[in-house]
Amino acid sequence: MSLDLGDDFVMKAEFLQPWSTFVMKTVLPPVVLEKMIKITDDIVVNESSEGNVDWERSGSGQMNDEFSVDPSILERENIIGFFLEAVRHFVIQQTLQVNPYEEDRKNILDDEWYTQMKDMWIVSQKDNEYQPIHLHPNAPVAAVMYLKIPDFLPSRNPTRNEDGTITFINNVGNDSVWGTPFMTLNPEVGDFFIFPSSQLHLVYPFRTADGIGERRSVSFNALFSSKSKQEQINTK
Repeated sequence: MSLDLGDDFVMKAEFLQPWSTFVMKTVLPPVVLEKMIKITDDIVVNESSEGNVDWERSGSGQMNDEFSVDPSILERENIIGFFLEAVRHFVIQQTLQVNPYEEDRKNILDDEWYTQMKDMWIVSQKDNEYQPIHLHPNAPVAAVMYLKIPDFLPSRNPTRNEDGTITFINNVGNDSVWGTPFMTLNPEVGDFFIFPSSQLHLVYPFRTADGIGERRSVSFNALFSSKSKQEQINTK
């Protein structure tokens, strides 16, 4: 950030916050969104492919319908590169935040970063189903994207509008002025979030008029490394 104060003086500022992590929000490109809807339609409608997801691997969802997605399907549809590149950008930015000093930043930006998808699964959430507070313990990076959002009935409590939302829980700060204990978001179709796997989060239930609405999301876990890290490992 820079601020022009006149008299040929420009005040420049950096924002240093190495003690916390962040949630990266972006959107799926239309072609990726379209292909992900088709891929998941084939799995959800037919209840086929790899079948129901492994609860120990995916999380703690109180859902009837969760299905695995074989990453090879993404390779076949030529979209896995988008997800791995998005994770790579997240990893670089998060690593830069943890190492704000100039000499570290140059090394981080000059390094080669590698990413790999560990597993992916569909969450086909229906009326009154929910995800309790949980994290993703099996990989350092987690992500969720939204493919279908039904029309929710109004919340029973008009002062709270949390039905069908996702909430991320503060995992570091306790500042009562500049901090908040949680962040609740109302996702739209195409929204795509990447975050550290240690980031606690939950999903609220919802109601629809006909009782058969589907809020479809896809989550995945990812691994990462770098050329310098691999060289350190090889040296040891």
